[in-house]
Amino acid sequence: MTMQKKVRRRAEDPRQMAFLDLLGGQKEDLIEVPEMPVPAPGALDFDQRMRDLLNKAIKASPFDREQIAALVSGLVGRDITKAQIDSWTGATRPNRFPAELIPAMCQALGNTVLLSGLAEACGCRLIEGRELQFARLGQLFLVLRQADAEAQRLVAELPLFGGQNG
Repeated sequence: MTMQKKVRRRAEDPRQMAFLDLLGGQKEDLIEVPEMPVPAPGALDFDQRMRDLLNKAIKASPFDREQIAALVSGLVGRDITKAQIDSWTGATRPNRFPAELIPAMCQALGNTVLLSGLAEACGCRLIEGRELQFARLGQLFLVLRQADAEAQRLVAELPLFGGQNG
């Protein structure tokens, strides 16, 4: 005859907040880890995707293309024109957006749509603001947990505290 161990379940306390409520977020706010893109022939031909990302980033910005050109020009210290921006975003245009302008474009547009799209293509995810704070909090939690384990190990080794060596 085998004895079954009774599992004690805790009754939910209405005064206790759920973990995600405590963090001030919802399940949808959790940081998603993207999957690495499946390597396939031509999967990373990024010309049209880059143009789409630029257009999306520009639409999300409060500025028109003339203003964006002026802002990027000021940030990089050379002349960037509306015509250049048009040539980088047009589907049938031969010119490609220069990668060295990505930081200036993100700063001028006031968004990270372009950079986020590039990160996703590499199987990465750009995190900002609150997500970054949660990630840092997780790091600190792990550091504290490791420090606590090390402290317990050292205490257990000391003869004064009942350690076996001594």
